[in-house]
This record gives sequence, structure tokens and C-alpha cells, in this order.
Amino acid sequence: MNADQIETLSPTAPHRPVDLAIVNADKEGYVKTYIVIPPTIYGLAKTRFVDAGIQNPHSMQLPSLIEAALDRGQAGMIGEGKNVWSSVEVHEREC
Repeated sequence: MNADQIETLSPTAPHRPVDLAIVNADKEGYVKTYIVIPPTIYGLAKTRFVDAGIQNPHSMQLPSLIEAALDRGQAGMIGEGKNVWSSVEVHEREC
């Protein structure tokens, strides 16, 4: 998604009110900001934070998508179904 696409999001879209407040603060000169669209993160985390009980080791997004698909009896699709939602495995990192 590029900056022009982000501008077309409805003000009622999830997270959009926060985005708009951040963008307005930038436009008014309070801060320099960037909006980062998060990917779907999947996998079973195995970190010291999980071991300490302060990090959830499970994906939050994929189980919700699976549950919704099971409830509807089919997977969801938006528009033409082109993949525009990036994903990353929890243990991947840029070297």
C-alpha cells in the first residue's frame, strides 16, 4: 500500500482515527510522522518473554480469520482477492 492508497481509507476504518490524528499532528508541525501498515504475523513465538509469561506466543490474526471462515462456511475475500496483505513468520528478521 502506498501513501495515496492510505489517503483513500475511510475515517471509520479500524485504526484510521488514530492515523488521522497522527497525520494531522505532522501537518501542523508538531512531529514528523510515518504510517506503517503492519503485516500479518504468524507462527509460535519462542522467546524469553514467552517463557516469562509476558508475551502471548500465539498469532492473534490467523485464528480470528480461521474462526470467521468456519462460522461463514467459507473463507473471506475482498475485491478481486489479490494478495495485498503482507505476512511475516514470527522468527523471520532482516539481516
